[in-house]
Amino acid sequence: MAFGLEIGINNLIGKFSIEKILSGDLSLFTWLFSIIIMIALYSVIIYHFYRYIARRDCFKASEKKHGKAIGILKYMFVFPVIAMLFFIGFSFILIFLTNTIEISQILYTAFVLVLAIRITAYYTEELSKDVAKMLPFAILGIFLVDSSYFSVESVTERINMLPDYVNLIIQFLLLIIFTEWIFRAILAIRNYIFPKKEGENC
Repeated sequence: MAFGLEIGINNLIGKFSIEKILSGDLSLFTWLFSIIIMIALYSVIIYHFYRYIARRDCFKASEKKHGKAIGILKYMFVFPVIAMLFFIGFSFILIFLTNTIEISQILYTAFVLVLAIRITAYYTEELSKDVAKMLPFAILGIFLVDSSYFSVESVTERINMLPDYVNLIIQFLLLIIFTEWIFRAILAIRNYIFPKKEGENC
């Protein structure tokens, strides 16, 4: 056994070459480094994206005069834009993730996912964060295992089909906005009936 180990070590030493290491093709390392940078950037973007969408309060409470009125106006006029970005963001993620599902099914799934994230945010933000980050990081996992899964032609074709579903997209956005308004109203009523104590989150 010792003799076989000695032969193995001698073979390893015989194959070791500083010259070959230094004169090797660096293109592989350049490609790997670019992949690492892209994964890091994607992770940072997703980190901020899912943490924001999972927040119950999309806007910080204003302590200025008429702060509550300003907050209501933000949810009436600014939140629809944010909801649209959420919905579009998850729709694009699903377009990249799937190759066989129809666009209508992708939009249904994005709608259900965004609404589930916003509803769970009013229960606990921790649960909402888990739901929000599940899909984006699943895509990252698929890319790492099989990068050939993604097809630029397929993605481009699906994106070009989105204008055909503009009415469905608007319907989903209206439902997301309406649901958010209902939960904000319920939260306001709860805070009015059961005022929060100082230092306690509402």
